[in-house]
Amino acid sequence: MKALVVDHDRTARAAVKRLLSHVNVEVVEAENGLVALSQLESVDPDFVVLEIGMPILNGPDCLAAIRQSPGHADIPVICITASGTRENVYKMVSLGVADFLLKPINPVEVLPRIKNLLVRVAQWRQRSSARAVNVLLMVDHDPQFLAFAKPLLESSFEVHEASTSTMAAMLYKDAHLKPSVVCLAAGLPLMNEDLLVDVIRNMAIETGSHPPQFFLLADSEDVPAQKAQRYGGVLRKLTAPQAFVDEFRRVVLREQSPAERLRHLVREELRSELVSTTQQTVGVMLGDGLTELAEPQAERTGDVGTEVVLSDAAAGLALCVRIVSSRAHIEAIGSAVAKRAVTFEDGASDVLGEIANTVASRLRASLLSRGFDLQLGTPGLLGAPAEASLTGAEDLSAHFRCASGEEFSVALTVQVTEAAAAPTPEPEAVPAAAGAAAVDDVLF
Repeated sequence: MKALVVDHDRTARAAVKRLLSHVNVEVVEAENGLVALSQLESVDPDFVVLEIGMPILNGPDCLAAIRQSPGHADIPVICITASGTRENVYKMVSLGVADFLLKPINPVEVLPRIKNLLVRVAQWRQRSSARAVNVLLMVDHDPQFLAFAKPLLESSFEVHEASTSTMAAMLYKDAHLKPSVVCLAAGLPLMNEDLLVDVIRNMAIETGSHPPQFFLLADSEDVPAQKAQRYGGVLRKLTAPQAFVDEFRRVVLREQSPAERLRHLVREELRSELVSTTQQTVGVMLGDGLTELAEPQAERTGDVGTEVVLSDAAAGLALCVRIVSSRAHIEAIGSAVAKRAVTFEDGASDVLGEIANTVASRLRASLLSRGFDLQLGTPGLLGAPAEASLTGAEDLSAHFRCASGEEFSVALTVQVTEAAAAPTPEPEAVPAAAGAAAVDDVLF
Protein backbone atom coordinates (compact mmCIF):
# COMPACT_ATOMS: atom_id res chain seq x y z
CA MET A 1 0.00 0.00 0.00
CA LYS A 2 1.26 3.48 -0.84
CA ALA A 3 0.64 6.95 0.64
CA LEU A 4 1.41 10.40 -0.74
CA VAL A 5 2.47 12.59 2.21
CA VAL A 6 2.21 16.31 1.48
CA ASP A 7 3.79 18.76 3.93
CA HIS A 8 6.24 21.65 3.56
CA ASP A 9 7.90 20.61 6.84
CA ARG A 10 10.49 17.89 6.16
CA THR A 11 10.56 16.86 9.83
CA ALA A 12 6.79 16.44 9.86
CA ARG A 13 6.94 14.31 6.71
CA ALA A 14 9.58 12.11 8.34
CA ALA A 15 7.37 11.66 11.42
CA VAL A 16 4.40 10.56 9.29
CA LYS A 17 6.67 8.24 7.29
CA ARG A 18 7.88 6.55 10.49
CA LEU A 19 4.29 6.16 11.66
CA LEU A 20 3.14 4.59 8.40
CA SER A 21 6.12 2.22 8.34
CA HIS A 22 4.54 0.41 11.31
CA VAL A 23 1.65 -0.66 9.06
CA ASN A 24 3.83 -1.44 6.01
CA VAL A 25 2.78 1.58 3.99
CA GLU A 26 5.23 2.91 1.41
CA VAL A 27 5.54 6.71 1.44
CA VAL A 28 6.11 9.15 -1.41
CA GLU A 29 6.80 12.69 -0.23
CA ALA A 30 5.76 16.07 -1.66
CA GLU A 31 6.80 19.42 -0.20
CA ASN A 32 3.71 21.34 -1.34
CA GLY A 33 0.33 20.93 -2.98
CA LEU A 34 1.54 21.74 -6.47
CA VAL A 35 4.15 18.97 -6.37
CA ALA A 36 1.53 16.61 -4.97
CA LEU A 37 -0.83 17.23 -7.89
CA SER A 38 1.98 16.66 -10.38
CA GLN A 39 2.71 13.30 -8.72
CA LEU A 40 -0.85 12.13 -8.17
CA GLU A 41 -1.40 10.22 -11.41
CA SER A 42 2.14 8.84 -11.77
CA VAL A 43 2.48 7.74 -8.14
CA ASP A 44 -1.12 6.43 -7.96
CA PRO A 45 -1.26 6.42 -4.14
CA ASP A 46 -3.83 4.52 -2.11
CA PHE A 47 -4.40 7.53 0.15
CA VAL A 48 -3.08 11.05 0.76
CA VAL A 49 -1.87 12.69 3.97
CA LEU A 50 -2.28 16.45 3.47
CA GLU A 51 -1.17 19.42 5.58
CA ILE A 52 -3.64 22.33 5.60
CA GLY A 53 -1.24 25.26 5.81
CA MET A 54 1.34 25.10 3.02
CA PRO A 55 2.98 27.65 0.71
CA ILE A 56 2.43 27.78 -3.07
CA LEU A 57 -0.75 25.65 -2.98
CA ASN A 58 -2.39 25.15 0.41
CA GLY A 59 -4.30 22.13 1.68
CA PRO A 60 -7.86 23.23 0.87
CA ASP A 61 -6.97 24.26 -2.68
CA CYS A 62 -4.94 21.08 -3.22
CA LEU A 63 -7.81 18.93 -1.95
CA ALA A 64 -10.28 20.78 -4.19
CA ALA A 65 -8.06 19.97 -7.18
CA ILE A 66 -7.76 16.32 -6.12
CA ARG A 67 -11.55 16.08 -6.01
CA GLN A 68 -11.61 17.20 -9.66
CA SER A 69 -8.98 14.67 -10.82
CA PRO A 70 -10.25 11.97 -13.21
CA GLY A 71 -8.74 8.94 -11.47
CA HIS A 72 -8.53 9.99 -7.83
CA ALA A 73 -11.59 12.16 -7.18
CA ASP A 74 -12.72 9.95 -4.31
CA ILE A 75 -9.33 8.91 -2.91
CA PRO A 76 -9.20 8.86 0.92
CA VAL A 77 -7.43 11.93 2.34
CA ILE A 78 -6.14 12.47 5.88
CA CYS A 79 -5.69 16.12 6.89
CA ILE A 80 -3.04 17.18 9.39
CA THR A 81 -2.40 20.59 10.92
CA ALA A 82 -0.90 22.25 13.98
CA SER A 83 -3.51 24.98 13.72
CA GLY A 84 -6.01 26.11 11.15
CA THR A 85 -8.62 28.75 10.58
CA ARG A 86 -12.21 27.71 11.02
CA GLU A 87 -12.89 28.59 7.38
CA ASN A 88 -10.11 26.31 6.10
CA VAL A 89 -11.12 23.46 8.37
CA TYR A 90 -14.74 23.69 7.21
CA LYS A 91 -13.64 23.75 3.59
CA MET A 92 -11.55 20.61 4.05
CA VAL A 93 -14.38 18.82 5.84
CA SER A 94 -16.89 19.77 3.15
CA LEU A 95 -14.58 18.43 0.43
CA GLY A 96 -14.36 15.11 2.20
CA VAL A 97 -11.64 13.82 4.48
CA ALA A 98 -11.17 10.36 5.94
CA ASP A 99 -9.65 11.67 9.17
CA PHE A 100 -8.37 14.87 10.76
CA LEU A 101 -5.14 14.76 12.81
CA LEU A 102 -3.62 17.47 14.98
CA LYS A 103 0.12 18.05 15.32
CA PRO A 104 2.15 16.98 17.15
CA ILE A 105 0.94 13.52 16.16
CA ASN A 106 0.69 11.04 19.03
CA PRO A 107 1.54 7.59 17.56
CA VAL A 108 -0.24 5.71 20.37
CA GLU A 109 -3.47 7.58 19.65
CA VAL A 110 -3.19 7.80 15.87
CA LEU A 111 -1.94 4.33 14.89
CA PRO A 112 -5.26 2.52 15.59
CA ARG A 113 -7.05 5.15 13.49
CA ILE A 114 -4.59 4.57 10.65
CA LYS A 115 -5.20 0.82 10.81
CA ASN A 116 -8.95 1.40 10.56
CA LEU A 117 -8.38 3.73 7.64
CA LEU A 118 -6.49 1.03 5.71
CA VAL A 119 -9.68 -1.05 5.60
CA ARG A 120 -11.48 1.87 3.98
CA VAL A 121 -8.58 2.37 1.58
CA ALA A 122 -8.98 -1.24 0.47
CA GLN A 123 -12.66 -0.54 -0.17
CA TRP A 124 -11.76 2.47 -2.32
CA ARG A 125 -9.25 0.42 -4.32
CA GLN A 126 -11.82 -2.30 -4.85
CA ARG A 127 -14.40 0.18 -6.12
CA SER A 128 -11.84 1.82 -8.40
CA SER A 129 -11.04 -1.55 -9.94
CA ALA A 130 -14.70 -2.50 -10.10
CA ARG A 131 -15.42 0.45 -12.38
CA ALA A 132 -13.51 -1.39 -15.11
CA VAL A 133 -14.33 -5.01 -14.27
CA ASN A 134 -17.60 -6.39 -12.92
CA VAL A 135 -17.34 -9.82 -11.32
CA LEU A 136 -20.19 -12.32 -11.28
CA LEU A 137 -20.18 -15.54 -9.23
CA MET A 138 -22.52 -18.30 -10.48
CA VAL A 139 -23.20 -21.17 -8.06
CA ASP A 140 -25.04 -24.26 -9.30
CA HIS A 141 -24.52 -27.99 -8.81
CA ASP A 142 -25.63 -28.52 -12.43
CA PRO A 143 -22.46 -28.30 -14.58
CA GLN A 144 -24.47 -28.21 -17.79
CA PHE A 145 -26.26 -25.02 -16.75
CA LEU A 146 -22.97 -23.36 -15.75
CA ALA A 147 -21.48 -24.30 -19.13
CA PHE A 148 -24.58 -22.87 -20.83
CA ALA A 149 -24.77 -19.59 -18.87
CA LYS A 150 -21.13 -18.55 -18.56
CA PRO A 151 -20.39 -17.70 -22.23
CA LEU A 152 -23.67 -15.78 -22.50
CA LEU A 153 -22.65 -13.37 -19.70
CA GLU A 154 -18.92 -12.92 -20.33
CA SER A 155 -19.42 -9.84 -22.49
CA SER A 156 -20.63 -7.91 -19.41
CA PHE A 157 -18.92 -9.73 -16.53
CA GLU A 158 -15.84 -11.57 -15.47
CA VAL A 159 -17.67 -14.80 -14.63
CA HIS A 160 -16.57 -17.17 -11.86
CA GLU A 161 -18.39 -20.45 -11.35
CA ALA A 162 -18.71 -22.91 -8.49
CA SER A 163 -20.52 -26.23 -8.31
CA THR A 164 -20.77 -26.36 -4.49
CA SER A 165 -21.42 -23.87 -1.71
CA THR A 166 -18.06 -24.62 -0.11
CA MET A 167 -16.25 -23.90 -3.37
CA ALA A 168 -18.25 -20.67 -3.77
CA ALA A 169 -17.37 -19.47 -0.26
CA MET A 170 -13.66 -20.15 -0.85
CA LEU A 171 -13.75 -18.41 -4.23
CA TYR A 172 -15.27 -15.33 -2.64
CA LYS A 173 -12.83 -15.39 0.29
CA ASP A 174 -9.75 -15.64 -1.94
CA ALA A 175 -10.89 -13.24 -4.69
CA HIS A 176 -8.77 -10.08 -4.99
CA LEU A 177 -11.67 -8.29 -6.69
CA LYS A 178 -14.81 -9.43 -4.89
CA PRO A 179 -17.88 -10.40 -6.95
CA SER A 180 -20.44 -7.62 -7.15
CA VAL A 181 -23.23 -10.05 -8.11
CA VAL A 182 -23.80 -13.62 -6.89
CA CYS A 183 -26.38 -15.92 -8.50
CA LEU A 184 -27.17 -19.04 -6.45
CA ALA A 185 -29.24 -22.03 -7.54
CA ALA A 186 -32.10 -23.20 -5.38
CA GLY A 187 -31.54 -26.56 -3.70
CA LEU A 188 -27.77 -26.44 -3.16
CA PRO A 189 -26.65 -29.51 -1.16
CA LEU A 190 -24.86 -29.46 2.23
CA MET A 191 -24.74 -25.71 2.85
CA ASN A 192 -27.94 -24.45 1.24
CA GLU A 193 -28.20 -21.23 -0.74
CA ASP A 194 -29.73 -19.21 2.12
CA LEU A 195 -26.87 -20.10 4.45
CA LEU A 196 -24.33 -19.35 1.71
CA VAL A 197 -25.80 -15.86 1.37
CA ASP A 198 -25.21 -15.28 5.09
CA VAL A 199 -21.66 -16.66 4.92
CA ILE A 200 -20.64 -14.45 1.97
CA ARG A 201 -22.31 -11.38 3.45
CA ASN A 202 -20.47 -11.89 6.74
CA MET A 203 -17.14 -12.35 4.94
CA ALA A 204 -17.73 -9.12 3.05
CA ILE A 205 -18.41 -7.20 6.25
CA GLU A 206 -15.38 -8.69 8.02
CA THR A 207 -13.03 -7.74 5.17
CA GLY A 208 -14.48 -4.25 4.74
CA SER A 209 -15.94 -5.04 1.29
CA HIS A 210 -19.38 -4.05 0.06
CA PRO A 211 -21.74 -7.06 0.20
CA PRO A 212 -22.68 -8.24 -3.29
CA GLN A 213 -26.20 -8.44 -4.60
CA PHE A 214 -27.67 -11.94 -4.44
CA PHE A 215 -30.07 -13.46 -6.96
CA LEU A 216 -31.78 -16.84 -6.76
CA LEU A 217 -31.51 -19.18 -9.74
CA ALA A 218 -34.75 -21.16 -9.99
CA ASP A 219 -36.71 -23.18 -12.53
CA SER A 220 -39.67 -20.79 -12.16
CA GLU A 221 -40.67 -17.59 -10.40
CA ASP A 222 -42.91 -19.63 -8.08
CA VAL A 223 -40.71 -19.17 -4.99
CA PRO A 224 -42.14 -18.69 -1.45
CA ALA A 225 -42.29 -15.00 -0.60
CA GLN A 226 -40.33 -15.45 2.63
CA LYS A 227 -37.47 -17.01 0.69
CA ALA A 228 -37.62 -14.62 -2.29
CA GLN A 229 -37.31 -11.53 -0.10
CA ARG A 230 -33.77 -12.59 0.88
CA TYR A 231 -32.67 -12.00 -2.71
CA GLY A 232 -32.52 -9.13 -5.14
CA GLY A 233 -34.71 -11.14 -7.53
CA VAL A 234 -35.49 -14.60 -8.89
CA LEU A 235 -33.66 -15.44 -12.12
CA ARG A 236 -35.37 -18.19 -14.10
CA LYS A 237 -33.08 -20.85 -15.60
CA LEU A 238 -34.42 -20.53 -19.12
CA THR A 239 -32.84 -22.87 -21.68
CA ALA A 240 -33.08 -20.67 -24.79
CA PRO A 241 -29.91 -18.48 -24.95
CA GLN A 242 -31.57 -15.18 -25.90
CA ALA A 243 -34.44 -15.72 -23.49
CA PHE A 244 -31.99 -16.29 -20.63
CA VAL A 245 -29.94 -13.19 -21.53
CA ASP A 246 -33.12 -11.11 -21.64
CA GLU A 247 -34.19 -12.53 -18.28
CA PHE A 248 -30.78 -11.76 -16.78
CA ARG A 249 -30.90 -8.18 -18.03
CA ARG A 250 -34.42 -7.72 -16.73
CA VAL A 251 -33.85 -9.22 -13.27
CA VAL A 252 -30.19 -8.58 -12.47
CA LEU A 253 -29.04 -5.55 -14.41
CA ARG A 254 -31.94 -3.15 -14.34
CA GLU A 255 -35.01 -4.33 -12.56
CA GLN A 256 -34.28 -1.74 -9.89
CA SER A 257 -35.44 1.82 -10.40
CA PRO A 258 -33.02 4.68 -9.63
CA ALA A 259 -34.86 5.21 -6.33
CA GLU A 260 -34.47 1.54 -5.37
CA ARG A 261 -30.76 1.63 -6.19
CA LEU A 262 -30.33 4.83 -4.16
CA ARG A 263 -32.27 3.35 -1.26
CA HIS A 264 -30.11 0.22 -1.28
CA LEU A 265 -26.98 2.38 -1.39
CA VAL A 266 -28.13 4.52 1.54
CA ARG A 267 -29.13 1.53 3.66
CA GLU A 268 -26.14 -0.71 2.90
CA GLU A 269 -23.16 1.58 2.34
CA LEU A 270 -23.52 5.09 3.75
CA ARG A 271 -23.61 4.51 7.52
CA SER A 272 -19.85 4.85 8.07
CA GLU A 273 -19.78 7.98 5.93
CA LEU A 274 -22.76 9.52 7.70
CA VAL A 275 -21.23 8.85 11.12
CA SER A 276 -17.70 10.05 10.30
CA THR A 277 -18.98 13.12 8.44
CA THR A 278 -21.19 14.14 11.36
CA GLN A 279 -18.47 13.47 13.93
CA GLN A 280 -15.92 15.51 11.99
CA THR A 281 -18.28 18.40 11.26
CA VAL A 282 -19.65 18.80 14.77
CA GLY A 283 -16.30 17.93 16.33
CA VAL A 284 -14.62 20.79 14.47
CA MET A 285 -17.37 23.24 15.39
CA LEU A 286 -17.38 22.30 19.08
CA GLY A 287 -13.69 21.52 19.39
CA ASP A 288 -14.58 18.27 21.13
CA GLY A 289 -15.47 14.66 20.37
CA LEU A 290 -18.83 13.19 19.40
CA THR A 291 -20.00 9.70 20.41
CA GLU A 292 -22.31 7.56 18.28
CA LEU A 293 -25.23 6.00 20.19
CA ALA A 294 -27.12 2.84 19.33
CA GLU A 295 -30.35 4.76 20.03
CA PRO A 296 -31.37 8.06 21.65
CA GLN A 297 -31.01 7.97 25.42
CA ALA A 298 -32.12 11.45 26.51
CA GLU A 299 -35.82 12.23 26.74
CA ARG A 300 -36.91 14.10 23.62
CA THR A 301 -39.47 16.84 24.16
CA GLY A 302 -40.34 19.68 21.83
CA ASP A 303 -38.19 18.36 18.97
CA VAL A 304 -36.93 20.88 16.46
CA GLY A 305 -34.55 20.49 13.56
CA THR A 306 -33.56 21.24 10.02
CA GLU A 307 -33.43 19.40 6.73
CA VAL A 308 -31.56 19.70 3.45
CA VAL A 309 -32.90 18.02 0.33
CA LEU A 310 -30.54 16.66 -2.33
CA SER A 311 -32.54 16.29 -5.53
CA ASP A 312 -32.44 15.28 -9.18
CA ALA A 313 -35.48 16.98 -10.70
CA ALA A 314 -35.12 15.22 -14.05
CA ALA A 315 -35.16 11.78 -12.42
CA GLY A 316 -37.77 12.76 -9.84
CA LEU A 317 -35.42 11.57 -7.10
CA ALA A 318 -34.41 13.16 -3.79
CA LEU A 319 -32.57 12.40 -0.57
CA CYS A 320 -33.68 14.24 2.55
CA VAL A 321 -30.99 14.87 5.20
CA ARG A 322 -32.70 15.68 8.50
CA ILE A 323 -31.12 16.64 11.85
CA VAL A 324 -33.40 16.56 14.89
CA SER A 325 -33.06 17.10 18.64
CA SER A 326 -34.83 18.71 21.54
CA ARG A 327 -34.98 22.50 21.52
CA ALA A 328 -32.86 22.68 24.68
CA HIS A 329 -30.10 20.52 23.22
CA ILE A 330 -30.02 22.39 19.91
CA GLU A 331 -29.79 25.70 21.77
CA ALA A 332 -26.95 24.35 23.96
CA ILE A 333 -25.00 23.20 20.89
CA GLY A 334 -25.63 26.52 19.14
CA SER A 335 -24.48 28.45 22.22
CA ALA A 336 -21.28 26.39 22.45
CA VAL A 337 -20.43 27.08 18.80
CA ALA A 338 -21.43 30.77 18.88
CA LYS A 339 -19.73 31.21 22.29
CA ARG A 340 -22.75 33.10 23.57
CA ALA A 341 -26.22 32.19 24.72
CA VAL A 342 -28.57 31.77 21.74
CA THR A 343 -32.12 30.54 21.19
CA PHE A 344 -33.31 28.30 18.40
CA GLU A 345 -34.78 31.25 16.53
CA ASP A 346 -31.81 33.54 17.19
CA GLY A 347 -28.59 31.75 16.22
CA ALA A 348 -28.95 28.07 17.11
CA SER A 349 -30.95 27.28 13.96
CA ASP A 350 -28.16 28.85 11.87
CA VAL A 351 -25.60 26.56 13.49
CA LEU A 352 -27.86 23.57 12.86
CA GLY A 353 -28.28 24.63 9.23
CA GLU A 354 -24.50 24.88 8.83
CA ILE A 355 -24.07 21.36 10.21
CA ALA A 356 -26.81 19.98 7.95
CA ASN A 357 -25.41 21.75 4.90
CA THR A 358 -21.88 20.41 5.47
CA VAL A 359 -23.10 16.85 6.08
CA ALA A 360 -25.31 17.00 2.97
CA SER A 361 -22.43 18.39 0.87
CA ARG A 362 -20.19 15.51 1.93
CA LEU A 363 -22.87 12.94 1.14
CA ARG A 364 -23.53 14.60 -2.21
CA ALA A 365 -19.86 14.20 -3.18
CA SER A 366 -19.96 10.54 -2.19
CA LEU A 367 -23.17 9.89 -4.12
CA LEU A 368 -21.76 11.66 -7.18
CA SER A 369 -18.89 9.17 -7.24
CA ARG A 370 -21.53 6.42 -7.27
CA GLY A 371 -23.46 7.81 -10.22
CA PHE A 372 -26.13 9.94 -8.50
CA ASP A 373 -25.91 13.65 -9.39
CA LEU A 374 -28.12 15.27 -6.75
CA GLN A 375 -28.24 19.03 -6.38
CA LEU A 376 -27.87 20.60 -2.95
CA GLY A 377 -30.84 22.52 -1.62
CA THR A 378 -31.08 25.18 1.07
CA PRO A 379 -31.48 24.13 4.71
CA GLY A 380 -35.07 24.46 5.92
CA LEU A 381 -36.25 24.60 9.53
CA LEU A 382 -38.46 22.02 11.17
CA GLY A 383 -40.08 24.09 13.87
CA ALA A 384 -42.95 21.91 15.09
CA PRO A 385 -42.46 18.63 16.97
CA ALA A 386 -44.66 16.82 14.46
CA GLU A 387 -42.43 18.01 11.63
CA ALA A 388 -39.18 17.27 13.43
CA SER A 389 -39.92 13.80 14.80
CA LEU A 390 -38.21 10.75 13.31
CA THR A 391 -40.90 8.28 12.29
CA GLY A 392 -38.92 5.13 11.58
CA ALA A 393 -39.67 5.51 7.86
CA GLU A 394 -36.18 6.88 7.24
CA ASP A 395 -33.76 4.68 5.28
CA LEU A 396 -30.79 5.38 7.56
CA SER A 397 -30.42 7.11 10.91
CA ALA A 398 -27.60 7.69 13.38
CA HIS A 399 -27.67 9.10 16.90
CA PHE A 400 -24.96 11.12 18.66
CA ARG A 401 -24.03 12.57 22.03
CA CYS A 402 -21.73 15.57 22.51
CA ALA A 403 -19.05 15.50 25.21
CA SER A 404 -21.19 17.96 27.21
CA GLY A 405 -24.20 15.61 27.07
CA GLU A 406 -26.41 17.03 24.29
CA GLU A 407 -27.91 14.47 21.89
CA PHE A 408 -29.19 14.70 18.34
CA SER A 409 -30.12 12.40 15.45
CA VAL A 410 -29.35 12.49 11.74
CA ALA A 411 -31.62 10.66 9.29
CA LEU A 412 -31.54 10.04 5.54
CA THR A 413 -34.75 9.36 3.62
CA VAL A 414 -35.05 8.59 -0.09
CA GLN A 415 -38.00 10.40 -1.62
CA VAL A 416 -39.65 9.40 -4.89
CA THR A 417 -41.88 11.18 -7.38
CA GLU A 418 -43.77 9.62 -10.27
CA ALA A 419 -40.90 10.39 -12.64
CA ALA A 420 -38.60 8.05 -10.71
CA ALA A 421 -41.11 5.40 -9.73
CA ALA A 422 -40.79 3.24 -12.85
CA PRO A 423 -37.62 1.18 -13.51
CA THR A 424 -35.24 2.76 -15.98
CA PRO A 425 -33.85 0.19 -18.44
CA GLU A 426 -30.09 0.49 -18.80
CA PRO A 427 -28.99 -2.97 -19.94
CA GLU A 428 -25.26 -2.29 -20.00
CA ALA A 429 -24.95 -1.10 -16.41
CA VAL A 430 -24.42 -3.01 -13.19
CA PRO A 431 -26.58 -2.11 -10.18
CA ALA A 432 -24.95 0.68 -8.24
CA ALA A 433 -25.80 -1.10 -5.00
CA ALA A 434 -23.50 -3.94 -5.96
CA GLY A 435 -20.56 -1.67 -5.37
CA ALA A 436 -19.47 -1.72 -8.99
CA ALA A 437 -19.73 2.01 -9.53
CA ALA A 438 -18.28 3.86 -6.65
CA VAL A 439 -17.76 5.83 -1.74
CA ASP A 440 -16.20 4.53 0.73
CA ASP A 441 -15.95 6.58 -1.09
CA VAL A 442 -14.77 10.09 -1.02
CA LEU A 443 -15.51 9.97 2.66
CA PHE A 444 -15.74 7.59 5.46
